[in-house]
Amino acid sequence: MLGAILSVALGLGGITAVPSILMALRDRLYSVVVIDVLAIAWLFVMWRWRTLSFTIRSWNFLLIVFAVGVFFLFKVGPVSQIYMMAVPVLAALLLGLRPAILMLVVNAVTLVTVGYWFDIDLQFDRYHDQPFLRWIIITLNFTFISSVITVTCGVLLRRLEESLRKQMKISLHLQQEQKSLRHANEELRLISAAVENLNDMVMITDNNLSDQGPHLVFVNKAFERSSGYSRHEAIGNSLEMLFGANSDIHEIHRIRSAMADRHAIRSEIISYTKNADEFWLEVDIRPINNQDGHCTHYVAIERDITDRKKAELDIYRLAFFDVLTGLPNRRLLRDRMGVQLANAQRTGNYSAVLFIDLDHFKTINDARGHAVGDVLLVEVAKRLSQLLREVDTVARIGGDEFVVLVDSLDSHIELAGKLALTIAEKVRHALSQDFLINDQIYSSSCSIGVSLMPKPGQSADDLLRESDTAMYRAKTAGRNQIAFFEGAMQTEVEERLTLERDLAKALDQNELHMVMQAQVDQNGVPLGAELLMRWNNKRRGMVSPATFIPLAEESGLIVRMGDWVLLQACQILKHLQREGFTFPLSINVSPKQFRQKDFVDKVSATLAGEGVDGNHLIFEVTEGLFIDNLQETISRMDKLADLGIRFSIDDFGTGYSSLNYLKRLPLYELKIDKSFVQDIPDDANGTAIVRSILSMAKQFSLKVVAEGVETQEQANYLMANECDSMQGFLYSKPTAPDVWVEQQRAKH
Repeated sequence: MLGAILSVALGLGGITAVPSILMALRDRLYSVVVIDVLAIAWLFVMWRWRTLSFTIRSWNFLLIVFAVGVFFLFKVGPVSQIYMMAVPVLAALLLGLRPAILMLVVNAVTLVTVGYWFDIDLQFDRYHDQPFLRWIIITLNFTFISSVITVTCGVLLRRLEESLRKQMKISLHLQQEQKSLRHANEELRLISAAVENLNDMVMITDNNLSDQGPHLVFVNKAFERSSGYSRHEAIGNSLEMLFGANSDIHEIHRIRSAMADRHAIRSEIISYTKNADEFWLEVDIRPINNQDGHCTHYVAIERDITDRKKAELDIYRLAFFDVLTGLPNRRLLRDRMGVQLANAQRTGNYSAVLFIDLDHFKTINDARGHAVGDVLLVEVAKRLSQLLREVDTVARIGGDEFVVLVDSLDSHIELAGKLALTIAEKVRHALSQDFLINDQIYSSSCSIGVSLMPKPGQSADDLLRESDTAMYRAKTAGRNQIAFFEGAMQTEVEERLTLERDLAKALDQNELHMVMQAQVDQNGVPLGAELLMRWNNKRRGMVSPATFIPLAEESGLIVRMGDWVLLQACQILKHLQREGFTFPLSINVSPKQFRQKDFVDKVSATLAGEGVDGNHLIFEVTEGLFIDNLQETISRMDKLADLGIRFSIDDFGTGYSSLNYLKRLPLYELKIDKSFVQDIPDDANGTAIVRSILSMAKQFSLKVVAEGVETQEQANYLMANECDSMQGFLYSKPTAPDVWVEQQRAKH
């Protein structure tokens, strides 16, 4: 504004100064010329010197006008008052009201002082005789008019300034609002673009929860891609348009309840596309409130989590289900058993656990391959699943072992036991039916152990152990059997484990020793002897062979014990020969020991190491040796026969008893089992069996030994039917070789 005023003053001043200077020159008023030139020059300097502050330039401008006015007061007279009146007005315009009032005072003082002092003529003809009063009146009038104009201009300028400031503030505010609006519009554009291009489905509804509401008012492109519905089809529809038959009704009610309460909710639910394809959605619904806190809309962010759900299901199946059969595995079974046990303890209803083990599955698996074995396991799983109720659990816990958890049988233990037995019998019968695999028929059976719950202090592990123990009892009873767990079973199992550990130490602690029982002819002359193992435990005392021999067979210790027996037989044989007894010795050979790949080499090395002729040893084997791999068995027996070893069939008539192997094997003798000998001569069936064995042996040129001879009547019958030799308490009890030798010497 100052620059504009200076420019106008300089321009107009220059225009008016030219005629003024010419007139002054004409009238020889050179002082006017000087003042005009100085004023124009000073004004020009202020106009150009823009580095000076606004206040200094303003005061200089006022000083120029004031100086010109005072000068004209001397030279021109009344015209000077115009210049002097302009000073306070310009001061009010440029510097404010206070400097303007100051200039009014300066003007008044100047008029009174200069006018009165220099007696300036202002064309005011009154009061010539009182000049001071005249100047007072002139000054008052001048000052009054000048003050009115100045104050009016100052107030107007102040109001104008305030108005301009307000307008500036409003303008700045509007600019800020416009900037904010542009920013908001840009942000809204970006948000809109982002929402449109999100992979997640975005749905906005109104707040109308009635009339099957709320209704959709917006959906993004991801919704159209995922659901198959167009935006036109979706708008106005219900938020539940994607739910269907398999959508969890409880989750739907939970969503409705949360929206009715204006609460946010997150859910995972099965949804459907326009083509009725199922997919999983993760739904996050939140209310949108206005400034008053009232809900106006709902926004739903939905994400397709089908792949994640499939991965979770795969992980869950791997963790809790058997990969081959799809049945629950041991981990899930234990969890369900824990739940069922807690329910049984709370309700008092008994439930049952069936532990199922397939009989001879390994034979099928080895003979036909794992592929056939796997198919068989799958078929077993199907039969079990079809046989039982939905509330029951069928699990595969490994190999050919299955467990069935039968829920809530009865509150009375006797009736619950009968029901469990009935179910177990159905399972046993179902699994004993033939399986058709790859157009071939396979036969199988199973052994089942049953345990009831609840019992005091019983856990899931206890249930598995109890039913497992009962299952082994069923196998021991001959397979394809059902056995219940009894408290004594667990004690028996624990005793069995302790006995097995003690038996493993027996050889190292010299607790095993051999006794011999002679085999005599009709005159009582020893023709041979059988070596029998005895175990004298330091803590238990004498342990029956009927107890520890089967245990050694099952645990695999029989192989090591058999090697020790062979060594003992060689040493006893040499001792008897030194005492003058040259008859052969018989030792029992376990099928497990016989099937060892290095068995023939061990026998050969032992005979050579002890310097014993194999012709003086007879290996007693059971008929179970000939069930599997008969050709390999014959080959191994032939190799042993080349060493001089002879073979005897122990307990003949109680096992396989096939005439086929009698003619194919290199056998030396048969041993009639004592169970048949004890029945003669009074029992007709037993007598017929013994007579048949003796007759058959003659046909095959085999020697016969009857064991378990305890009475003279038995001996007489055997001698009458030409039995080659007899063995039993009637002739001698099992005795240590040294003692037996002393007894023989005492007789003679």
